[in-house]
Amino acid sequence: MKTILLAITAVVAPCALLCAQNPVKDTVDTATNVGHAAVRHTKEAADTVAEALTPEPDARQVDVTMSEYKFDMPTELKAGKTAFVVKNVGRKKHNFEIKGAGVDRKFQKNLAPNETRVLHVVLERGTYEVTCPVDFHPQRGMKTTVTVK
Repeated sequence: MKTILLAITAVVAPCALLCAQNPVKDTVDTATNVGHAAVRHTKEAADTVAEALTPEPDARQVDVTMSEYKFDMPTELKAGKTAFVVKNVGRKKHNFEIKGAGVDRKFQKNLAPNETRVLHVVLERGTYEVTCPVDFHPQRGMKTTVTVK
């Protein structure tokens, strides 16, 4: 009888220990997921704040006009805080994305026809690619290169 009781204890004790550890792992996983969500939402909030209706007074204003599959904007800019005032004069939704020199920014939502928004970006010297990341717009020619000096 003692042997059976000892055998049962030998099996049950490790199982109880494993079961007791799972809540800790679940708590760590939950905390990790909450942390990732907080970072994601903070970045989205910062990007939304950066999308303004008017340029900040200390930013250099650059006017950008978008229409079907082209940008009308300067291709040489000065380094520093820049406010891209982007207007969609086309008939379709468009967006404005700028990548290069550690920058990868775009509007969170596409611009509807006749909509204007401002995207603030701090530009360093270098070469930047500007595209419209909507559907196949870059393949249709909606892209340009900007040099910052």
